[in-house]
Amino acid sequence: MFEALEARLNAAAMKKLSNATARIDGIDVRVIFDAQYKVGMVGVVGMGASEPQMVIADSDIPSEFIDTVVSVDGAAWKVVDVHADKASGPGLSLAILEKA
Repeated sequence: MFEALEARLNAAAMKKLSNATARIDGIDVRVIFDAQYKVGMVGVVGMGASEPQMVIADSDIPSEFIDTVVSVDGAAWKVVDVHADKASGPGLSLAILEKA
């Protein structure tokens, strides 16, 4: 019961906290977009890189989402992975993106 309540609360919070619009299969969806910094390696040398991602409500995820090209605020991204967003709780997922 608590998990269902938390999922509804997270969906409502997404409407208020989202910072971008993703166009998925012709439908505009509010998301939290982040191009998080991470360290990449070139041989033994480290270098900065970004790992673009977006938090999206589970109810907005189409059944075939991986390898889908989405537009986030006008930029094209390909969805390479999707998993439950453990930091945000039930009802939200984290989509890992790469430049399309």
